[in-house]
Amino acid sequence: MRGLYIHLPFCRRKCRYCDFYSLAGRDELIGPYLGALRTEARRAAPRLPAPETLYIGGGTPSLLNTEQLGTLFSVIETVFRGINRFMESTFEANPESLTPAKIAVLRTAGISRVSLGLQAAQNRVLNRLGRLASFEDFLRVFKALRDAGFGNINVDLMTGLPGQDPGDFRETLEKVLALEPEHISFYPLEVRAGTPFHSEGVREEPDAAAEMFESALTALENAGFRHYEISNFARPGMESLHNLNYWEQGDYIGLGAAAASHYAGNRWTNTEDTERYIRTAAGDGGPEKAFSETLAPEQRKAERVLLGLRKTEGIELPEDIFIEFSGKIAGLAARDLLEVSGRRVKIKRGRLYLSNEVFREFV
Repeated sequence: MRGLYIHLPFCRRKCRYCDFYSLAGRDELIGPYLGALRTEARRAAPRLPAPETLYIGGGTPSLLNTEQLGTLFSVIETVFRGINRFMESTFEANPESLTPAKIAVLRTAGISRVSLGLQAAQNRVLNRLGRLASFEDFLRVFKALRDAGFGNINVDLMTGLPGQDPGDFRETLEKVLALEPEHISFYPLEVRAGTPFHSEGVREEPDAAAEMFESALTALENAGFRHYEISNFARPGMESLHNLNYWEQGDYIGLGAAAASHYAGNRWTNTEDTERYIRTAAGDGGPEKAFSETLAPEQRKAERVLLGLRKTEGIELPEDIFIEFSGKIAGLAARDLLEVSGRRVKIKRGRLYLSNEVFREFV
């Protein structure tokens, strides 16, 4: 498959754990940014004439007002022949900025899937994270999405958070499951340099995160969810096609500041500087690149294994790749991390929380 990703880096306020590239309080740049996106999209369209999935992420895409959302969707309409032609179109949103009027714009435009950030159901935990929305705000927006006719909603959660114990996570999961979303994602807290949490000395809690992860597996499967990727659970048939394309080493083009692309064995990332992105988008070479490389055959093979192992079903390796990495595979199997059946390799169910130890072998 081929995917189209559009990055909107604007936020009202950065969360205390966030190390994704985003800008807070720079709404005056949104108009010029959308103009630069249109220019970059026109340049990219011949390379990616018929993408099958669309993902609009950030930042906080729902920060845009209704007029700005209309401009964004007009770019997709004119350059990529509309949103309805995509097999799947996802829009990321936060509860504090997704209003009924914006939901109506998403629905009219043809967005088929909304990914809603929650992280936790306890307001004291949300306040510690620097989140702007309360759990009650989340409930209100979830209901509004359902009332508007959205039948594919993902809820994002986190584990190992400051002040969060296993009971808190179980309560969060129970409350979210009661809403019957189609998809749930959850990720352990990672404290990265440059974030407020890092400067405050907040530490990761891998043991607590692992306990929460293990408790969630049974609860989600009992509720009818399929665990199809390390951090992702879906009702049958509701898996994220866009993300599956990443894990299956498909091609994708990213538009916007800090957006990454992978196409025909080449990989590149646009500049993270939003103002520089706006200035350079119309240049002969398109937006300034922060990074670019042509992947060597060995890199592509190693990456294929690494990405395939993110899926809980693992990956059926071609014979040449299986032979090339047989030593690493045997070593990881001996450490009780991998399960090997013929040329199909997957991380053992009880070792999924140790996946980074596996991935390090293929980086």
